[in-house]
Amino acid sequence: MNYIGNDYFMGELLKQARKTGLDRLSVDILNNTAEPSDLLTKPMTKSIDYWNKWFPQLVEDSGSSMNFVSKATMVIQYDLKLARPYSSDSKYLENPFNCTITITDNRGKEYSHRHEGWWFPEN
Repeated sequence: MNYIGNDYFMGELLKQARKTGLDRLSVDILNNTAEPSDLLTKPMTKSIDYWNKWFPQLVEDSGSSMNFVSKATMVIQYDLKLARPYSSDSKYLENPFNCTITITDNRGKEYSHRHEGWWFPEN
């Protein structure tokens, strides 16, 4: 729930996705890279950088060690073809999204979690 500028990160990403027609953002957390660059505004890049740098602390705080993490990725994808009015305020149109986080350990085993929902830009 990262707020940047005057909207949440997810809202900013959706605005860029609608603007560019690109519906998928891939983030390599350990290498601190994200693509495609056409989806990334400066505030979004700054936010991704902040959270990627915080990731090792999150791992350590969970009781594990970065020694066990060989890869970590996040992929956010919107369905730009499907939209509906937001139930609490129909002036907003929301699109479905899914976000998949995958962490690969030092043995090559992948751990993945997928979150799905709907999102709309606030402005």
